[in-house]
Amino acid sequence: MTQRQKLTFDGHRGNELAARLDSPANPRAYAVLAHCFTCSKDSPATSRIAKQLVKDGIAVLRIDFAGLGHSEGNFEDSTFSGDAQDVVAAAEWLEEHYQAPQLLIGHSLGGAAALAAAADIDSLRAVVTIAAPYDPEHVTGLFAGALDDIAEDGSASVKIGGKTVCVGQGLVDDLRGFDQKERIAAIDVPLLVMHSNADDLVDIHNAQGIYRAARTTKSFIMLDGVEHLLHRDKQAQHAAQMLVGWAAPYLPEVADVDGDDCADERRRYTEDGVVKARLTGDGDFATELRAGSHRWIADEPTSVPGAKNTGPNPYDMLQASLATCTVMTMGMYARRKKWELGDTDVVVRHERDKQGVTTLTRVLHFDDALSAEQRDKLTAISEKCPVHKTLHGEIQIETRDAAHNESQD
Repeated sequence: MTQRQKLTFDGHRGNELAARLDSPANPRAYAVLAHCFTCSKDSPATSRIAKQLVKDGIAVLRIDFAGLGHSEGNFEDSTFSGDAQDVVAAAEWLEEHYQAPQLLIGHSLGGAAALAAAADIDSLRAVVTIAAPYDPEHVTGLFAGALDDIAEDGSASVKIGGKTVCVGQGLVDDLRGFDQKERIAAIDVPLLVMHSNADDLVDIHNAQGIYRAARTTKSFIMLDGVEHLLHRDKQAQHAAQMLVGWAAPYLPEVADVDGDDCADERRRYTEDGVVKARLTGDGDFATELRAGSHRWIADEPTSVPGAKNTGPNPYDMLQASLATCTVMTMGMYARRKKWELGDTDVVVRHERDKQGVTTLTRVLHFDDALSAEQRDKLTAISEKCPVHKTLHGEIQIETRDAAHNESQD
């Protein structure tokens, strides 16, 4: 059962900031979620992302920046630097009252604020941005027509995303002078950049800038066809599912406690040798897969009607299984022999002829430094990879109705 708590905490300037903590019965991790420019913690995208994270066992603290939502202060006096400091203050509040956050997520300018704040939150294990601008000054383009009025009068009312707010010169100056590249380079935990090729408010080149500036372990996920505010049906939910799948290896494993209605379900799908699959509802084929603490998305290519190509297709994963096992097996053998594999990789291709015969072609690309004898030994050992043996052996597939099977136990 989701526990919901409305709360307040002191921001960096002493303003009382409104926040909301949504938590599952036994959270495996805590996250801070920062909303988009002029939005609030209760905006559709923020609410839907938080809801999905809670379903996946992550407690989420979302805040209203100063002068927005239910927080104190005037938006006219706000600055980008101040928002970043308030993200840090939110993390400190979580640490004091519950648990230090392991995950930091930001949408749009909230993503830029998350990037600016991340290096100052020691407990983080991962950072995620969604449709975030690389250069905070990009935001001034939203009210470019009012910049002269702001310079002359010190502030001006502008309409952004259907909402009228008063923008002050302090915000403009801070956006222009903030060294975001340096802040991104200071992040030392894994970073995921999520962006859409259809974002007409913050174009995808911003994702490229963030990715290039980051010096840590980094990943990119394309949100194909998603609009900037993620308002359309299930866009925010789908983004949240993918980010949780990416973040899973960096977060604590799912915890089980007595009395948790979901405990049996969690145990069933976190044991070794078990994989769970379910449709996400994003198109006709997108499927969330879970193996232990790891989650990822599978799909079909866009050439298939109803598919969105949000992940590898089933045959991609079959080929990946053989390729992965082959590399691992050769790696184990090379370590025993104290050989350096160097730039060695494996390519697996899949073909099916008219008679229905499936052929998996495995091509080993060895590093030039390996001798002919070493290559021959590694080729031979590749034949002993467990997945190779499984595919060549007799395979039996049993299908059971879980409810019927449990009734027989």
